[in-house]
Amino acid sequence: MKNKIHTIEVENNETQSVEKIIEKIRDNKIIYVKNKFYEDKDVLDSITENGPAIILNSSGSSGKPRQCFHHLNNLKLSATTSGQWLIEQGFELQNCLILNTLPLNHISGLMPIFRSQIWGCDCINISPNLIKKTRELLLFTIKFKKNKKHLITSLVPTQLQRLLAQKDGISWLKIFDLIWVGGASISDETAEQCIKEKIKLAPCYGATETAAMVTSLKPKEFLMGFKNVGEILPDTKIRINAQGLIEIKSARIGIEIIDSLKTENFKNKNGWWQTSDLGEIKQINNSYYLKFVGRSDNAFNSGGEVVFPEVIESRLNDFIMKENIPINKFNIAKVSNKLWGNKIKVIVEFRELTNDKNIEISLNLLKNFSQSWPKHEKPEKWIVKNKNSITEKINYKFKK
Repeated sequence: MKNKIHTIEVENNETQSVEKIIEKIRDNKIIYVKNKFYEDKDVLDSITENGPAIILNSSGSSGKPRQCFHHLNNLKLSATTSGQWLIEQGFELQNCLILNTLPLNHISGLMPIFRSQIWGCDCINISPNLIKKTRELLLFTIKFKKNKKHLITSLVPTQLQRLLAQKDGISWLKIFDLIWVGGASISDETAEQCIKEKIKLAPCYGATETAAMVTSLKPKEFLMGFKNVGEILPDTKIRINAQGLIEIKSARIGIEIIDSLKTENFKNKNGWWQTSDLGEIKQINNSYYLKFVGRSDNAFNSGGEVVFPEVIESRLNDFIMKENIPINKFNIAKVSNKLWGNKIKVIVEFRELTNDKNIEISLNLLKNFSQSWPKHEKPEKWIVKNKNSITEKINYKFKK
């Protein structure tokens, strides 16, 4: 028997979307939480699995983007485990206040809803506009701090760096008793600044497939200078295989949606899920910590999200053929960016005898086409390659 999938399109973490998610979960429905700007080629309207459940697009720790299905029990277990980890450090869960700055279509933006319900505490969503107005953000947060013992939030490194660049942003970060940082490794420079300012970061590692983090570093360990993503949480086992890849075993690993009639376990028959991330396990005193080394494929991180060059290549190929753009070939590469970690550049080679006017028209077509892409996938540079040189013909800058 098939069950209907209820799609909820979100822009970020708006209150009305949170209310819709909670309502559907209470009604035992299956919800697909998607970014309203993300274009699905094949949108499913039903599935053979039962609710209550959540479907998210994975950012791809498994080697390519996937649709990940989680029964509600997985999300509850994730929230319970992180709560137990906090209790061991002296946190009183009912006296916590969670501030959520992340979008609901991201596992780390969705989990605060379930953490607040499991922990019995409040959760307030912070809009993208407010987090950019650091003075208002600071004053807004101070008034809530008076009534709560523990303030908790989660950030991606791009948000963290933006906040560290402003005095009020630093003051805001210092209010928190714990800040989970995931999505990408923070730089040594960023870590040193946070240690100097005594900002209580908790670098962590996890994925959509694992219903958020499976390791976390205690803030006191971060401030002591530990350079890893923390101890393995008690409901999870982690090992490094012969290829250096991180493998995870946990009761809260989701399943992959292949089509409306077929799903597959991410885990193998022995219960282990192999990621595409490289890692090392280090013993410090009597505990084991995970160090994230990098990715094994050609995907890379941009602003806390994973970019898959093959996905962008396919998208561009389809558009070039449809619009008959006179391009012989193109290459997608990453370019270092201090704020985002990495951004994309596209090197294009036009057909012989293509004049400057047609090149400019073609590049404008490509620019307009890419405007609707997710921010982390938008090319920062379009570079024209000629026979004897590479010219930065047009350098498009997008709003961050």
